[in-house]
Amino acid sequence: MGQSSEEDYGILLNVDYDEELTRYRLREVYLMAKRHMIPNLDKLRNYILADSFYIHYRQPILRSGNDSNNYRALWRMIVSNYINSEQYAEVSRLTKLNGRLSRIMAVKLLRIYVNMLNRIERNERLANALRDASNKSSQSSRESRNMLDREIRSLISFYMGNMKKVNDTINKARSVLGPAIGHEVAELILDTDIDPYRARLVNMLNSLLKLVTESSRMYDEGILNEMLDKGVMTGIKRMDKVNEVKDLTPTNRALAKFAKPIYAYKLATGSLTVKERKMMRKPKIYLVIDKSGSMFYTVMNNIFEYSSVSKITWAAALAIVMVMKGHEVVARFFDQQIYQLMTNKKDIIKTLLSLVPLGGTNITSAIRVAYDDAHRNPALRNYKLVLITDGEDDELDLALIKQGLSGFSDYRIILIGNEHSALEMLGPKVTKIHNLNARSLISVLRKI
Repeated sequence: MGQSSEEDYGILLNVDYDEELTRYRLREVYLMAKRHMIPNLDKLRNYILADSFYIHYRQPILRSGNDSNNYRALWRMIVSNYINSEQYAEVSRLTKLNGRLSRIMAVKLLRIYVNMLNRIERNERLANALRDASNKSSQSSRESRNMLDREIRSLISFYMGNMKKVNDTINKARSVLGPAIGHEVAELILDTDIDPYRARLVNMLNSLLKLVTESSRMYDEGILNEMLDKGVMTGIKRMDKVNEVKDLTPTNRALAKFAKPIYAYKLATGSLTVKERKMMRKPKIYLVIDKSGSMFYTVMNNIFEYSSVSKITWAAALAIVMVMKGHEVVARFFDQQIYQLMTNKKDIIKTLLSLVPLGGTNITSAIRVAYDDAHRNPALRNYKLVLITDGEDDELDLALIKQGLSGFSDYRIILIGNEHSALEMLGPKVTKIHNLNARSLISVLRKI
């Protein structure tokens, strides 16, 4: 990637291909494309790498002129089709002046170009069409161009998919979880290569965001009021708020009942006394979340459904609401393996949004590792351990699980699903969830 030659000047009028920043960015695209295993990268001209980025990073202005080189002509056809597509109209709203998202989408555009090149090399009819398309005056060149355009639009549709729904989901995430997490969601969705997988991810995220929104509203309307009502009594003070009348001291309560004039006088002069409440602190939570394959199914029929809430979506929503509402949370995920302990709230939410189903379930090992964490870090012993799982594990060791749970100040096991699990034998601190909705989520938060 040295000094640019004449052929390295791309098809964009508003890009300086000799600028150092342009070279830096095309190299970033190259490295990301290499990580995504785009084939034949070394055969791509520098200008294609640069164009693929700047098409997304700023409003593209195409150079005019005839392209004598077939590969350059093909690149112009792909770019022209793309920037006039519905997908680009949605994508460009996200990528403008955003280097990371522009690189992600540049890689997708390169995948379309390389795929189209492979088709042309394998299909003589397409190869002839590409040669013929450069002769713009003939009838056959228009037919050839139309044939190539159809192939290109097909690839754009496959690799880009329905970007309108993607944009809506990203905007919801920004609104519900904040701009920083919304940016993580944008990267996660756009970085998913094939549209069917992205559609599944978008549906899961929409279900998650809806559940978080409903649960947050119910939390604010219910649990905060309950906490105000259930605060710990710490002394006596003058009443300064009307809603404190429920905490009148016995003497003033007797005045209200038997000596109303005196009660009215004391009320008017602000001399009534009430019991002072101290807010109960929210418990510190050590989350242990099952991310095995069965957690990605629904409760009722144990299959994946686009329109239904999966077990892992409900578990993720519970964790996110706890983090959003100020609980001090650390978390570990597990399947057959046990994953690293996370203490940063942003990392926890980001991981929850990007979970993928892997392997079986090893609940006993997960609890044992949590116990070891508390043994190494005494501060964690004051946390309440909350295990979220569907209990589908044939190798449970209840004795070891009980020992692990004893390392914490308290525990709660959330068992999602209808199947019987040996975990139910651990008694009243096991809560079974059958309906994956906001009401059940709030019910669990109350118990935690």
